[in-house]
Amino acid sequence: MKTACLSALFAGAVLLGGAAAACAQTEISGIGWELSKIEGKTRLPFAPVAELHISPEVNFSDNLRAILTLRNPSPKPVEGLVLRYALSLRLLRKGDAPEKAFWGVPFYVEEVRVSRINPSSERQAKVIRFELQGQLRQLRSSGFFPSALKLEVMLCPRQGDEPAAIMRSAIIEILNQ
Repeated sequence: MKTACLSALFAGAVLLGGAAAACAQTEISGIGWELSKIEGKTRLPFAPVAELHISPEVNFSDNLRAILTLRNPSPKPVEGLVLRYALSLRLLRKGDAPEKAFWGVPFYVEEVRVSRINPSSERQAKVIRFELQGQLRQLRSSGFFPSALKLEVMLCPRQGDEPAAIMRSAIIEILNQ
């Protein structure tokens, strides 16, 4: 009888400990976009942006970056995180209605490493490589133009991670000038 009670108590403690570990996983809590424009010969500081203004005939010379907010709710630091990301364009054939736009396959895949997130804190990671200028150049004479850019990002999974917390995507609309 005593052994059965101790076993039940131990099993309950293991379940509660597992639930606490699942709640304390590192997560991607947000993604924001920032743009640095050129004004004359001066590059302006990065500023938040909700949409991109791109002219198909002009080279895209602005610097775009995504700011990922990572949250560590655990009372212990987290080290050695790897963020994998992929970029895709939503394409529209010239002359077609906007609802006919479609997502192309990812044109760029990369990793960003985050060395450490302190206990019970947040940290930002910057995604700075997009290769967007080259992709826009290739589309220039294709008869298609981009209507949005999508960033899909995932923390390299660790045992016990909840998929919904380690994966995020963000879309920024592209307006043709």
